[in-house]
Amino acid sequence: MPVAMPTQTDWVKSVLFDRGYLARIRGDAIKVYLVMLEICGGEPDKNVTISLSQLMKRTRLTCPTVIEGLSRLESLGLVVSTTHERGKVKTYYVSDPPASLTE
Repeated sequence: MPVAMPTQTDWVKSVLFDRGYLARIRGDAIKVYLVMLEICGGEPDKNVTISLSQLMKRTRLTCPTVIEGLSRLESLGLVVSTTHERGKVKTYYVSDPPASLTE
């Protein structure tokens, strides 16, 4: 008996492939995005709280590389930083980005 594909998988496929974001995510930012997707359960419009050290551990990337990846994802509208206090664990909002890309 065939199993229906979960909605989360449809959304991730839509964002990365149908909307063309995979081609826009440069370098190691894809690793950071995949960890963010895993933490939010593959669903859009979710808040994700993760420390920089946890991101570094899970992606096996250096601190500057993770920060650069997050910056790239923010510029694409894939994640939005919702905590701006220095020294605090950052909270990110994994957004459902627009269908059309302008860059």
